[in-house]
Amino acid sequence: MRKPIAREQGFTLVEIMVVVLIIGVLVSLALPSWMNARARAQTRTCVTNLRQIHQAKEMYALATRASNGASVSMSDLVPNYLQAEPFCPAGGGASYTVNPIGTPPTCPTGLPSHTFDWNGD
Repeated sequence: MRKPIAREQGFTLVEIMVVVLIIGVLVSLALPSWMNARARAQTRTCVTNLRQIHQAKEMYALATRASNGASVSMSDLVPNYLQAEPFCPAGGGASYTVNPIGTPPTCPTGLPSHTFDWNGD
């Protein structure tokens, strides 16, 4: 009686390359979505930080009876009105410009989407 020849079990090189190609196509389709989601999250975080700085400035102005145009710095707001100094996530750790009371703070990146226009409504 003859012994059956054992056949090697496994994948061929062509099968592995097809799987790698499919994974590459899926990653190339998903990567732009991930990058856009990251940019939107950074924009939302920056606008939230700007809103918090503005509200802290308003509380400072009420507490010190400062009028519009009075200068205020981040050291006046931290730690009494803000727990810590916020930084723009897209700005590489650059701090925000506080600006005088009555004017909104500005983002160090200068990106048009990183703005907060407070009109009090």
